[in-house]
This record gives sequence, structure tokens and C-alpha cells, in this order.
Amino acid sequence: MILPAALQNRGFALAAVEEADFEAYYAVKKACYERYVDECFGGWDEAVQLEMNARAFCEAQKNSCAQKILLHGETVGFFSYDESCGQINGVSIQMLERARNQGVGSFYLEHITAKGKPISLKVFQSNPARELYEKFGFAIYGETPSHYLMKKTGEQLI
Repeated sequence: MILPAALQNRGFALAAVEEADFEAYYAVKKACYERYVDECFGGWDEAVQLEMNARAFCEAQKNSCAQKILLHGETVGFFSYDESCGQINGVSIQMLERARNQGVGSFYLEHITAKGKPISLKVFQSNPARELYEKFGFAIYGETPSHYLMKKTGEQLI
């Protein structure tokens, strides 16, 4: 996956996720989700979150695509998805505030939706990212106490 020149010219780059990236991964996840975890689960328990995110990090590395997002060489986000059996699952994207609303998330969603396969993801119910997913054709098909379950049906490519 290659970022468009417009994003590269603003200092963005993508790189493969490596084991040494866990500390940055955890920092990004905490910055992005601590608010929602506090809201839905009564607080961010550091020990619990370290364990959960260590497992999530290992799983993300096994996905078909796991990339870190760099801005002027500094890690500012991560995204991943798993493509198999004619569908895309495990869609995940997190970016620090300074990297948001600059087109990287849209680029990522354009990339995966262009594959024309059914896609599923989940998003915290109060996370405004849901609106971006809806702009790309995702619809809510279910919910948990904390998340909306969203999917986009695959489209036949001609």
C-alpha cells in the first residue's frame, strides 16, 4: 500500500509493524481510547490494558495488512485488517490527534473498500469515527453495550 503523493508531501509515510513498535502502539491506543474505556468500563486499568493490547498487537501483526503511520518519521498511528475467504475483518485504525483529519483515514478506507469485499468493524458508540465509516458506506448491523458493529457489503467489480 502506497500513500498518495499529497500525503507523502505533508510528511506522512507507512511502514510495516514490527515487534519493537509495541510501546508506540500502546501509547497510540491509550491516547485514542482511554476516554471511551473510561466512559464504557469505568476506567482505564493499566495492567488490564497492557495485557489486552499486547494480545491485540500480536494479532494485528498476523493480519494481512498491519501498518504504522509515520508523520515526519514519528509514529502517529496504526491500522490493520485481515483479508481472507472473500471478506475483510479486524479493521482497525488509530491515529493521534495531530494526524487526524488530514486524509490518511480516508485513504485507508478507500483502499479497503475498493477491494469490493464485505468488510466488518466495530467502533465505540460515542466515537465520532463512526461518521467517517458511514460516509464510506458502512452501516450498523448490531451493537454491544459499548460498540456499534458495522459492515459494508462487498460490491461486484466489473
